[in-house]
Order: sequence, then structure tokens, then C-alpha cells
Amino acid sequence: MNNYSHQIISDDTRLQLSFSLINSNNASFPTHWHSHLEIMLIRRGYMTAFIGDQKFTLKKDDLLVINSRELHSTKTWGETDYLLLQIPFDYLSRAISGISLIRFQEYFPSITMNTTQKKLCNCLFELTRIYTEKEDGYLLRFSSVVYDFLYILYRNYAHKLSREAKEKENRNFERIEEVLQYTRSNYKQEISLNEAADLLNISPEYFCRLFKKHTGQTFLEYLNAIRLSHFYQDLVSTDYSITDLMDRNGISNYKVFLRTFKEAYGASPSKIRGIGHKPGS
Repeated sequence: MNNYSHQIISDDTRLQLSFSLINSNNASFPTHWHSHLEIMLIRRGYMTAFIGDQKFTLKKDDLLVINSRELHSTKTWGETDYLLLQIPFDYLSRAISGISLIRFQEYFPSITMNTTQKKLCNCLFELTRIYTEKEDGYLLRFSSVVYDFLYILYRNYAHKLSREAKEKENRNFERIEEVLQYTRSNYKQEISLNEAADLLNISPEYFCRLFKKHTGQTFLEYLNAIRLSHFYQDLVSTDYSITDLMDRNGISNYKVFLRTFKEAYGASPSKIRGIGHKPGS
């Protein structure tokens, strides 16, 4: 999976959605968004997720729902397995009236799950069985269980935004997205905080508060995460030296970079290149 500000998801043309069983090892995905509704169920290991300025620490059997066009980032710690269901906006709009104003509850920790919430998890377990076994007629059964999941989620864990709140949300989203796009295109160059704030014609102080509120991280943390992600991709796919790769990706402080890289990928760049290690999807 590539890291983009706006993530493009490849849907199964028959199911008209995306369902995956993910094995991940110390994988970081910088702040991004997509139009799909995204559901993750942890089966093994640990994940940290930021949705806006909210932080969630996920473990086995915890369920996370990420609404359409929500800025979010994730980080897995060590070997982590999880189920990933991504449902297109058009798919939802055919079944739920006024879906653009609907927001679903996001976090369902296993330790406090009630009977209804456990039904959501059971739907995902059943989707895994259906998708893995692919018995005759499995597409019909798979679609049926997806609708069961959405029905439970909608009837019990949805709330409707006012049009005024939705318009404010859209304005803030578009402002932050402008900065994300600019950073993604220019991460190899020096980008100052003042420069980022100037994109939105606001003061650096207000920009810092706005960016942190909607991404859960500082602008510098986001910039470094983008650089780190590109560095890693270059590390495992080219023969350039580590020093050259740092220069190519706008990284100047080796000491800080090395510490951050080890935290993100569990080993030094030279060790990862030596063993051909990949952190998963």
C-alpha cells in the first residue's frame, strides 16, 4: 500500500468494495484520507491510529471505523494482523439516505464490547470465512453479510451532522488538504512552518493549532513521516547509498532520522537493506 494524502483504493469489481487480510510489521502510514468508509479489526498485535486529533491504541479484537474523508494515520507495532474492509461512498449512498451527513462511532474496544458490538465483529469474522473459502455463491453471501454489518452500524452507532457543521468540516478539511498536497509534492525541499502557514494566509501560531487539531500531529512530524516513507521505499527498491537517499528525500539530521527510522521500522536502514525486510502493507 502506498502512502498518499488522498489514498486511491482498488475495489473488487464483483464485490464493489475492498476486503483484505493484512499482515503488517512495523508499518507507518502518514496522514491521508479516502472517500471510502474503512473498518479495521485487529486479530494479532498492536496498532496506533490517529483520526484527526484523537489517538486510539488498538489490540486484539478491537474494532475501528474511519469515516469517509477523515484525515487519519496508522502505525503497527511488530507483527500485526488485521481485517480491512473498505466500502465505497457510492455503495453506501445506494443504501443509506443522506450518507454525506452521517458519522459513525469510531472506536469499539474489545474489553467493553456489548452484545450488539460483538455482532459487528462476528460479521467481519464471517466475511473472512466466506472470502477465504469462496464456496459456490459466495459473492451473494458476502454482500448479504456486509449489509448486515452496515445495518447494525447504522441503526446503533450513527449520528447526523447539521448542514452547518458539515460545511465547517468541509472548509477545514479543504484547507488542511491543500497543505498535505503541497507537502507531498515538495517534501524533498526545505519547507518552513511559515511557508506552510502562508499557503492558508494565516499566522504560524494559528496554523500549528489547526494542523494539530485535524491531523493529530505537528506539521514537522507529518513532513518527516512523508520523507521517512519515501526513504524506506527507495531503500528497499534501489542501490543508492543511505547518505544519497537521505539527500534525495530532504533528510538532513542523521541522528534524529536514525532514531525515528528505528521507531517506525524496528531496525536500522542498513539492517533492513541487508535482510531484505519489508514491514507489510
